[in-house]
This record gives sequence, structure tokens and C-alpha cells, in this order.
Amino acid sequence: MDVRDRTPGPVDPSVLTLQDTHRSVDVWNLTGDVAKPLQCRHYRTPWVVHDRCLEYVTYAGFGGVHRLGFREIDRHLVTALVERWRQETHSFHLPVGEATVTLRDVAILTRLPVQGTAVTGSFLVDPVGLVVRVLGVQPGPNDVRGSALRTVWLRDTFQGLPADADDGTVQRYARAYLFFLISGVLFGNKRGSHLQLIYLQLLDHDWEHIRG
Repeated sequence: MDVRDRTPGPVDPSVLTLQDTHRSVDVWNLTGDVAKPLQCRHYRTPWVVHDRCLEYVTYAGFGGVHRLGFREIDRHLVTALVERWRQETHSFHLPVGEATVTLRDVAILTRLPVQGTAVTGSFLVDPVGLVVRVLGVQPGPNDVRGSALRTVWLRDTFQGLPADADDGTVQRYARAYLFFLISGVLFGNKRGSHLQLIYLQLLDHDWEHIRG
């Protein structure tokens, strides 16, 4: 048998230079519990969003992300894809060839608009003041850590819309949920305990601007 059929890595390492630290090496050498699927962080408890808030969420173009946010994840499928992902080429190396995720794929799956104004931000000077200005509620001293806001505080504060809420309150609750979708679902960190307030700056505008 050709030695090339008995090695997990590329024959020519000039492109795939990170093979020594790739997960396929552990699988090949049976290092650790490689049969166990990887842990995947996701939110299992749905955020109950009132229909009045959902109208603003959908108008802003996040209706698709709302529907995807709390689905069950196939950990075995994710693990298989991780084992075939190559960081050097940003593509999956599959038996049928290479494949990658394109911006069009993201647009189809999430229904997010991929055309419009570029998403940019500025340096965050007053995190607590930003929360008060955009969401209308001041978090406690233990709820803000640096430029991040505790996820539990956001959910507990804005989970249930009051029955007699006026339109201004509905918009604040909708912005809070949008902030969660952006900073928690789309660009969440590994722990999921805090949300980066830099994304809340994107919601400090009128709805037409946010939609754009």
C-alpha cells in the first residue's frame, strides 16, 4: 500500500501548514476521546418575543435569524464538519472536493440582507450610558463587565412585554432582542454569559437606519 494512503495529512504541506495541530491528527492517532462529539454552545431556552416586538425585528431584517436562533444542533454533524475544515484555505475538504460557505449561503439561510450600508462602529466610551440611552434601563454595577453586558440581566429585564406597553416600550424591547440576536446568536463568544456592547451601538438609530 502506498504510504500516502496511510497518512491523515497532505502529501505537500506547503499549503496546509497547520496540519500538526489539526483535529484529524488526533483522530488518526486516537488521541483523547475522538469518538465523542464536540460541545456546541447554543441557547436551548427560547426567548419569548411578543408579536408587537417581532414586527420591528422582522422589519429590521432579522426574522430569519429569529427563527433559527433556538433550533437543536446536530453535534455529530458539526464535529464531522470541524474535522474537515481547513483554516489555511477557509474551506471544507470533503471526499467530493472542496467547499466553503459563501455570503449568498448566509443570506439564504438567515434571510439577512447582504447589500446596503457597511456595518461599522466606533470606540465605546460609556457602556452603561449606551445601555440607558438605547434600552431605557440602567443595569446594576455587576451587570456590566468592561464593554460587555450580562446575558441573564438582558433576558430577565426584557423577556416579557407588559400588557399595557406603549409603542416606545415595544421598540425598546425589540432593540433588546435584536441586540441579543446580534451579539449572542450571530457573534456570540464561547461562554455566552456576556454580550459585547459594541453591537448595541448599531441599534442606536431609527428603524430605517437599522434596516439599512
